[in-house]
Amino acid sequence: MKSLITVLLLSAAAAFADNSTQPVAVKPPSVAAEIVVTASALPETVESTPAAVTIITKSQIQEKGARDVADVLREVPGIVMSRTGSEGRATSLFTRGANSTHTLVLWNGIEINNPYFAGYDWGRFSTAGVEQVEVVRGPYSALYGSDAVAGVVNVLTAPTRSGLGGGVEVGGNGLRNGNFDASYVNGNQLLNASVERRVDSGFAPNDDFAQNSANVLWKWTAADSFSIGVAGRATRYDLGIPFDLNADATALVRTPQRRQHGSERQLAVPVSQSFGSFGYELTLSESRRSDDFHDPHDPFGLIDQNTDSTARRARLTVRDATVFGTIVAGGEYARANVTDVSTFGVNLANDRRSERSVFAEDRFSHALAGSSRLEVSAGARYDRFDTFGSQTSPRLAAAWIFGANKLRAAYGEAFRAPSVGELYYPFSGNRNLRAERSRSAEIGWDTTIGTSGTVSATLFHGTYRDLIVFDNAAYAFANVGRARSQGLEVGASAGIFANLTAALSYTYLDTKEAATEQPLLRRPRNSGSVTLTWRHGEVDSSLVFLHAGRRDDILPVAPFARVSDRAYSTLDADVQMRLDRFTPYVKLENATDTRYEEVRGYPSPRRRAIVGIRFGM
Repeated sequence: MKSLITVLLLSAAAAFADNSTQPVAVKPPSVAAEIVVTASALPETVESTPAAVTIITKSQIQEKGARDVADVLREVPGIVMSRTGSEGRATSLFTRGANSTHTLVLWNGIEINNPYFAGYDWGRFSTAGVEQVEVVRGPYSALYGSDAVAGVVNVLTAPTRSGLGGGVEVGGNGLRNGNFDASYVNGNQLLNASVERRVDSGFAPNDDFAQNSANVLWKWTAADSFSIGVAGRATRYDLGIPFDLNADATALVRTPQRRQHGSERQLAVPVSQSFGSFGYELTLSESRRSDDFHDPHDPFGLIDQNTDSTARRARLTVRDATVFGTIVAGGEYARANVTDVSTFGVNLANDRRSERSVFAEDRFSHALAGSSRLEVSAGARYDRFDTFGSQTSPRLAAAWIFGANKLRAAYGEAFRAPSVGELYYPFSGNRNLRAERSRSAEIGWDTTIGTSGTVSATLFHGTYRDLIVFDNAAYAFANVGRARSQGLEVGASAGIFANLTAALSYTYLDTKEAATEQPLLRRPRNSGSVTLTWRHGEVDSSLVFLHAGRRDDILPVAPFARVSDRAYSTLDADVQMRLDRFTPYVKLENATDTRYEEVRGYPSPRRRAIVGIRFGM
């Protein structure tokens, strides 16, 4: 370990100190050239969209040596991540202070949130095969329906060019990781496939983690007007759970045989066709997941539990260019089924929830005086569920673009439908639950610096009603929660010198739970990151500094009181050498060996050194 650290620090020193080679300027893609497909029903440039958007590219993921999507999301303004210990464990994402169940997660446009108890576990989403991650902040139920309350994260794997790539890496605490990807882009064919195998011994007994993942995306275009494709993703994992409560809930004790394993699969068939300005797109998709839990020495005896969930969806959109802008309208049908069986019996037996919806959006652009222009996005969606009734979600966003500046504002209403578990789970389930609802407004300013530098700042305010929480009086879930969240998010990136770039993110959060007048749990008032990237000849070096301020949490043992977790900061260092088709690298995670917990009672990983090599052709 010490020798690896020494190599890393010496390599970084050489990269920063050696000036004998002519520096090469770091040139990220221009803002005007970046395309976002999540903020509207139509593809648009980041420069023109009236939304708060962050794009993370494949090259940025590789520069940081990030193995999981959660690791790059930590540097996005307005986002807070909380992981229960080491890699692979349950990881929650909070957007603008909203609940972890209030962010919709897409993979190539396919909804993958868990219908069992809502939300999405980011603990096992590998970056293997990922070409781009789009993070859109704000309410988007007008376009996507349930769960898109505070934002949408869309992970995309469509390649832009042909090639082969992959890599292997080894690190402390038994980390072994290997991946391979291949892409083909030529004329009417597009194909991308990737595989990854990872094992990790963790930082404590029974803290190990193993994962296999694979992605495939194929698209065939018969002519300029018609295309059909197939997208598939599969992940299988196995991990240990090193701690759990003792029988009287007074302490966390080691659990050497407490295990969890499972799988997640997505499959979709998209079809699209255009007739001049008119076109349609039909997507049929299925998302499945299975999670198994086993502990032969639980304080209450043998525990076995299996949960299987399936969500099927059909989405049709049509579009046409008119004098009033490009009109997009569509409909959607979805059905989710969940089965949950434990040692104590059947909890859910193929219980289901279904929905039907219609939606429309007008994307309008109007030239103003000089080179300025107005960009407007207005839409609404009507959802009807078989469980609680209907919900209507409007959204209006506008941006005034003048020179290198963009002033934008948006208002929207959103909702989250009760999950299958909240509706039907024995004893705690409540079939009379209503949807959680929100109203949100924001105002923001974006500007560009040169060809690639950017500055973005957004003030936001959101109120949340009818939140589903466990009601101790009724001993069941109920719509009794209310909260509000407001704050400021700032993002900036720019070239400092010809070979040095810097990126900054900062989030200020002011959250409050109405019933207690206290801050919402695990949302720090202040958080952010600073990333420095130095390119000198063939050597790239990066430093990533992350900070999370004090935040409230719950004591994991009796009496489960509210506590305040101390602030923490971490530093990751990475040095890579670009040698034509091969890129060897060394990385030091948590370089300062900080002891911290993102969730009270679950120690986060300590310092780890990694060496690896990546290839591409």
